[in-house]
Amino acid sequence: MSIFYRKLDENQYFVRKTFRRFFWPAVFSSVWLAIAGVVDSVFVGHAIGAAGLSAISLGMPVYLFYNILSYGFSIGGSIHFAARLAEGREREGNRIFITVTCFLMTVYIATALLGILFLPQLMVVLGADPADTLTASYIRMQLLCVPILYLQGPMYFFVNADNDPKTAAFAMSLSGMLDALFSYVFIISMGMGVIGSVCSTLVGAAVMLSITGSHFLAGRGVLRFRPEKMDWSCLPAAARTGFSTALQYLYQFVTMIAVNHLLMHLGGVTAVAAFDVVYNISLLCASIPEGTAVATEPMLASYRSERNLGNIRITQRLALQWSCVLACIGMLVLLSGSGELSRIFGMDSGMAFRYTSNGIRIYALSVLPAMLNMLFCGYYQSIQREWLAYLITVLRNFLFYLIAMAFCVQGGLEGFWYVFVLTECMTLLVWIPLAVRRGGFLQLRDIDVSRAKSVAIDSTSRDISEMTQILQRFCKEKGGSEKEAMYIGLTVEEICLAVTEHFAGLFGDIRIQMTLVMDSAETTLYIRDNALEFNPMAENTDRISLEEGRHLDLVGLRIVQKNAKEFYYRRYSGFNTLVIRL
Repeated sequence: MSIFYRKLDENQYFVRKTFRRFFWPAVFSSVWLAIAGVVDSVFVGHAIGAAGLSAISLGMPVYLFYNILSYGFSIGGSIHFAARLAEGREREGNRIFITVTCFLMTVYIATALLGILFLPQLMVVLGADPADTLTASYIRMQLLCVPILYLQGPMYFFVNADNDPKTAAFAMSLSGMLDALFSYVFIISMGMGVIGSVCSTLVGAAVMLSITGSHFLAGRGVLRFRPEKMDWSCLPAAARTGFSTALQYLYQFVTMIAVNHLLMHLGGVTAVAAFDVVYNISLLCASIPEGTAVATEPMLASYRSERNLGNIRITQRLALQWSCVLACIGMLVLLSGSGELSRIFGMDSGMAFRYTSNGIRIYALSVLPAMLNMLFCGYYQSIQREWLAYLITVLRNFLFYLIAMAFCVQGGLEGFWYVFVLTECMTLLVWIPLAVRRGGFLQLRDIDVSRAKSVAIDSTSRDISEMTQILQRFCKEKGGSEKEAMYIGLTVEEICLAVTEHFAGLFGDIRIQMTLVMDSAETTLYIRDNALEFNPMAENTDRISLEEGRHLDLVGLRIVQKNAKEFYYRRYSGFNTLVIRL
């Protein structure tokens, strides 16, 4: 079969395997984290009732404020970190991590101290009565635990991007499990009330930080805790990329305060408690596209650096397929089990049951459009089309939410729940046609692929020869000299032969993907293969002896090593990845 017919299948092999490795751990950990938050509300609802759920809802803006900081700088920083690794710039990547983490910890401590000092004033802003001791104790405990709780953000996203998604996912999943377990211990068994819900989260966070810390101690990636010169210039870039989605927490912060004031007026504590239940369920549903975004961010960032549009398309198609399936299942569960879910949260009688069950049923209609909005928001962020991610975030979390709320509240508390459906549908109707008109639905038109060529093959000598000819021909088409084309051909052949011969008889079907990028400043070759760990550029070519005729098969590889400007190898997502600047 010709290499041209096999190209798509081989590309899909690399992308699908990488996607599976990242997707399920990321979604599982994201869902578990959301479940932990839901469990807190379940136990508080049964132990204290509507007053406890109301306290959690009134304190939610504090949680959202720190998520703005944590997610904004952590997501943005990790995307730029992944891009640096894809380019072979390890030291720059580690400097981004150190700078982001130190900055966040400084802001965490300073703002938490201010919140504790001015707690009565803060409660008024949040819509709570300063004399409400239950809410005051909950918010105070939140602020005391801020540095540990929100250090999880940079640790999770950077470890995930540092080719260790399993450790990141396991740490976050275990954190959620322990949060749920200790919620029962602290809230139900020990009677600690709303303070117990914060303490349980603190236990999970401490364990999560310990586990992700092992990534650094074991040296499993490039991240290191070591003195680095701070690169303050990376903060605006990280913020610009990360805040395109993290701004949702800022807008939710504002809208949550507005909702709490409004519902307290419409239905008092019971209405606020019902909203807390629906909000917790919305976080559980949102964990699917959020986990998907975490899984695809490092993949999309790497493929964009390679200008490999085929891999980008396959990745997003897989993300869309799996997220839609999971979202539809979640929607059906909510529609059929709204009453049972209301009882689980302790809202099992009278107006509390009616408000909550109706709210869950109506919210279920927004699950699928919300998933599409969130999934593509994360996608546009990862390929550095921040303006579209910002637009989606502003529309669904702020502008359309407030417009929908002003319209739906005319129907009283029963009509209020349609806010979710109206907001998500209006958002879809705005950004999709706008994206199609300005750069295409996947926003790939502006990425210059005219100087990039990607080929994927099996490891037969005929395939290697065809790959060499294709890339040499591409080099000449883009103005490369005969000498440059010969060197590219030599590099392709020697790397492929080194990999196949090293694992001859030891490994099954070896597949190799090469992407050649010819910019005016430099020529870069991105190589990916599915063999066991092996760096051909680290082969000892000093063993060559022309006089004795020893190791003459390494002569070509030695020429490649000596003439490359620089090269960078890492084991990433189960593949050998090699970047050679020619």
